[in-house]
Amino acid sequence: MKKYSKALAGIGCWIIFTIFLVGTHNNASWIRRLDQWGYRLLQPTTVTRTRLFTIITHLGDPRLLLFLSLLICIGYGWHHQLIRGIQFISLQFIGYALVIAIKYSIQRPRPNHKLIPANGFSFPSGHTFATTVFVLAVVALLWPRLSRHWQQVIALVVAGCWIILVMASRVYLRNHFTSDVLAGLCLASGWWLLATTAWQMLLNDHREIAS
Repeated sequence: MKKYSKALAGIGCWIIFTIFLVGTHNNASWIRRLDQWGYRLLQPTTVTRTRLFTIITHLGDPRLLLFLSLLICIGYGWHHQLIRGIQFISLQFIGYALVIAIKYSIQRPRPNHKLIPANGFSFPSGHTFATTVFVLAVVALLWPRLSRHWQQVIALVVAGCWIILVMASRVYLRNHFTSDVLAGLCLASGWWLLATTAWQMLLNDHREIAS
């Protein structure tokens, strides 16, 4: 039953993402209001905040997270768990390929007056997607080792703060609109939920055949 709940939650996330996608494609008024609200929420712009958010945004760089995912995959292989390692890194590589495909399909320009350079299209946020998938995968990796309730709470709080800070940094630095990062969060959450559910079902089927 748990796997079906995850799948339904993943579908729900992708339905919300689709609403953002359609709203962005049609330049809906509610998208514009949301983008303006998020921008105002993170004001004012100061030198100290810009430096801090620049550091945070680099921690969410998809290239860095892909590299870290590769290291974790190698670690899995070292401990004779290559299948789990492939699962971990495929979440990032295949997922980010999905992001790139959507970016080039929508081709939404980035905001004006960026505080740091950013190339490519804006929707959805690749930093948000990569960070969300990576954080969820790491939490899932650590979860069986978190035997105490307070450890689980701390893990969830740290994970949530990490994702939110990266999202905020992208909007503050004017590399993304608010709708970009929210859409990236929904797309990534849905991808992780559906991909891990499908992977687990494949492993269960393989075990049944092998037995």
